[in-house]
Amino acid sequence: MLKLLDKIRAAILEWVQQHSIELALLEVKPSGIGSNIHIILVARRGFENWSEIDRDESLYQHLRSKLGDADMANISLTITMPEEEYEKYARVEVS
Repeated sequence: MLKLLDKIRAAILEWVQQHSIELALLEVKPSGIGSNIHIILVARRGFENWSEIDRDESLYQHLRSKLGDADMANISLTITMPEEEYEKYARVEVS
């Protein structure tokens, strides 16, 4: 599982670099249910001109090209958001 997590993390970091995204947070971790993996990517800068659908689709296509279908099947959640949105999300989660 650790090898797969590292492989996913490396593919995401490559995508981040290709799109000049400045990361605020990157979590690639087991969901706790089976072999499912959750990804949370928060950008300090770089998502200003992208809709959520466009950035999610771009990341999905990149991961699929790097990982293949077998490893992609393990990714059960992918969240991409700008830092401002994450701050609101984090406040709601804590409340």
